[in-house]
Amino acid sequence: MKLRAAIQTAVASVRSNLFPGLLLQCLMVVFFSAYVAHEGTRAFLEQVAGWKEEAGFAFALVSYVFASALLPEVLRVAFFQGGRFRRGNLLSFLTAAPLWGAMGVVVDGFYRLQAFWFGADAALQTIFWKVLVDQFVYSPFFATPVIVGYFYVRDRGFRREAWAALFSRRFVFEHAFPTQVAGWMIWIPGVMLVYAMPSLLQIPVAVLIQAFWVLIFTTIGERLRRREASGK
Repeated sequence: MKLRAAIQTAVASVRSNLFPGLLLQCLMVVFFSAYVAHEGTRAFLEQVAGWKEEAGFAFALVSYVFASALLPEVLRVAFFQGGRFRRGNLLSFLTAAPLWGAMGVVVDGFYRLQAFWFGADAALQTIFWKVLVDQFVYSPFFATPVIVGYFYVRDRGFRREAWAALFSRRFVFEHAFPTQVAGWMIWIPGVMLVYAMPSLLQIPVAVLIQAFWVLIFTTIGERLRRREASGK
């Protein structure tokens, strides 16, 4: 697949989730506004921050497993399988949970590292540098290849040829690049909000955005699997 086709795949996936995405961004603005202006919201979020501080990396692990592995299967059963639970749903959860749990811990560590590098304040300059490193270094060169690569291999039964394909140009243009483009459309505004929050609230806010991003990620994967099945 050429670059143009890869871009078309990413844009088509984003368009199919455009309304939920805009709704999510609006909710994030409302969320931040409530945090700034409403005392009760701030008190609740301070309590969440306390849980995060007490639990440490375990908070990120559990919340990412819930948002990225469990919630998508629940939604799939409820809205796409007529409420019928299938064995495949359990298998999908069990094989996705370790990856997402590990990524939650990695993200938590990365946010802490960003705070060490650039500071924990919410100044525009600080947010700019954090977003730049997050979206144009960490994401395209680590997070996206690891996540897309894992599910590519998993969906092919962890066969040797699937592992070998991860290092091909075809994998980059058909799988990693479309996912990254779609990710930029969701995560660039998303991480701006994340980094505008206090350090202990960054993971909870990221988890909310992550839940929607997994739906985008799943849409791209389904589109590619159908294309491969049809031989196109």
